[in-house]
Amino acid sequence: MNKEYLNLIFSGFLFITFTFAIIESITFSKLAQFFPLYISIAGSVLTFIYLITQIYIVYKQKVENVKQFNISLLKPLRYIGWVIGYLILIYIGGLMLATAIFLALFLTIESRMSYLQTSISILIVLFGVTLLSSALDIYWPTNLLGF
Repeated sequence: MNKEYLNLIFSGFLFITFTFAIIESITFSKLAQFFPLYISIAGSVLTFIYLITQIYIVYKQKVENVKQFNISLLKPLRYIGWVIGYLILIYIGGLMLATAIFLALFLTIESRMSYLQTSISILIVLFGVTLLSSALDIYWPTNLLGF
């Protein structure tokens, strides 16, 4: 299987996901459906356009010399592990603490950023989350530690 066909499969999956999100968001109340409905419509339309262009490139242009490659499942699993670890950290320590720990580990291990760049990134993200939380009056649920 080549990259072009995997790209088509993934784009089709995204289109189906956004389409189902449209159908699901229609069942929400009028006030609650605004954001998910329009984001899903935009995602569905853009994904559909991208899917059509990719189908055109793959089938109409008749790409003949496409190289085969092996699919490595270990690389995506590593990033899925990062996301699962972040969710576990949120459950145990809360959003702010988990975000700080996750960013510190991810940026130094995966991105190999310097400690100064990592510290600045953490401060900017935590400031942004705090600012948006207060501006939107978001209540973060308590965690296992109780705060």
